[in-house]
Amino acid sequence: MSDTNLPRVAFLGLGRMGAPMARHVLAAGYDLAVWNRTRDKAEPLGRDGAQVADTPARAAAGRQVVVLMLATPDAVGEVLFDPDHGVVATAEPGTLVIDSSTIGPTASREIAAQLGGHDLHYVDAPVYGSVAPATEGTLRVFAGGDPADFERARPLLGLWGDPDKVDLVGPVGTGSAAKLVVNLTLGTSIAAIGEALRLGRVLDLEQSLVDSLIEASPLGAAFPPIRAIMDSGKPQPANFELGLLRKDLDLCLAEAGDLALTAAAREACQRAMAAGHGSDDARALAVLMAGLL
Repeated sequence: MSDTNLPRVAFLGLGRMGAPMARHVLAAGYDLAVWNRTRDKAEPLGRDGAQVADTPARAAAGRQVVVLMLATPDAVGEVLFDPDHGVVATAEPGTLVIDSSTIGPTASREIAAQLGGHDLHYVDAPVYGSVAPATEGTLRVFAGGDPADFERARPLLGLWGDPDKVDLVGPVGTGSAAKLVVNLTLGTSIAAIGEALRLGRVLDLEQSLVDSLIEASPLGAAFPPIRAIMDSGKPQPANFELGLLRKDLDLCLAEAGDLALTAAAREACQRAMAAGHGSDDARALAVLMAGLL
């Protein structure tokens, strides 16, 4: 049963990350409405007590907080601003929008300005971590926004994020900026490991030796999930899809332009996607680059 002292919440976007995040909201006693473009992903939450809405507008009606966990800036824009079915069609003045999507700081600032024109508040609060920490409620959260809006958002952010790692890093857009910095290091480190593996093969080193060298290198902490893919000989279930990594590297390049390593990693992603690996786990990129998959 929901707690009537808590704000009523809508959660929009129930993919691999969004579904476990929304489940924390439901488990904490919030009155929760959910929406997903593919309705069947919302049904498990509906069976457990959430209200399943047909449109973002219906999910947002009468809610004090709307949470977004979507894939791209375009998806966020459509869900918020579609004149008939978007959040702004029904959201009451003063509603807080928490955007946990990774869309970049420029899009976050533009969206905040548009929402402000409708008397709606906005916090960009992307998360760092994969499905397991989302399920455990131990994600890291980078938030950007007005401090008062952040304090409104904090109780929810602390449901899917480790409360000690839920940080207001600055005004609107800075949360999204921080997430891009983190994902740039992820993409370039995966590509660097791929090239190291390939170099070891070209130089005819034993694979076990190459593996031990990478494990002892500055990139050693990033190697275990790549090693698991190598050992299995096939892509593992995707915690973070290669196509989403490419999208995030695109955002980095759009924001900063002259990022040579990022551009190279982005092109490696694009080649892997053209070969049909866009839905594989992003770490499979290293194994593909090395010719080991």
